[in-house]
Amino acid sequence: MREITRVELIPLKLPIVAKDDNIGALIISSLQKEKLDINEGDVFVIAHTIISRAEGNEYFLPKLSPSPFAEYIARKTGKDPALVQLIISEASKILKVKNNIIITKTKHNWICANSAVDQSNARSNSAVTLPDDSNKSAMEINKTLTNFLKKDVSVIVSDTHGRALRRGAINVAVGSYNFPVIDDSRGRKDIFGYELTSTIVALADEVCSAAELVMGQAGEMIPVVIIRGIHFRSPVSGIEELQFDDERRLFR
Repeated sequence: MREITRVELIPLKLPIVAKDDNIGALIISSLQKEKLDINEGDVFVIAHTIISRAEGNEYFLPKLSPSPFAEYIARKTGKDPALVQLIISEASKILKVKNNIIITKTKHNWICANSAVDQSNARSNSAVTLPDDSNKSAMEINKTLTNFLKKDVSVIVSDTHGRALRRGAINVAVGSYNFPVIDDSRGRKDIFGYELTSTIVALADEVCSAAELVMGQAGEMIPVVIIRGIHFRSPVSGIEELQFDDERRLFR
């Protein structure tokens, strides 16, 4: 259960991130520059693109060699064959190809468009993939932050995903550390005394979507947002709690 009085969204600007940059150190430097104090329980929502770039997951497309299968999918979708090759490389399964969209199950077990490969906020002729292990990335950043700040904070890695049967994209969580990604409300009672039997809230996704309101999608240069004011009673849980097993997925 969560207890909320007022939630604050605090944007944090960072310079353009390069390979091998230390994201935690960059965040600390920005906090010092902005003279921002951090409270116990603050949540750092971090756009995966800066983590991916720092970890070397930004690819210069002209250097990639498309396979015959990638060439075939490229002809069907009108996409750059090199981009399709990167999408295929990040996928464990291709579920559907229609118009210019490739729906895949990624090697991280996410169902999404184009294996979450993104050309926005990537360098010219390049594309960024998800981090290899977003949970590990979140843990390492959290360790850097907590060692310096001496505060108990959480880290969530976010990405922009589309939604089945709804137009428009929202930010969702693809990695986390020290955060209850699920708020299980089953057994609680509503204002009329009805006992909830099926309500499970994707808390990490809600927090990421809130962060996107100030993070933006274009040239805002705000890849980190601090969420303040949410006090959790639910236990810390892993990002895998947000995923359905294949047999439970309704939209296929």
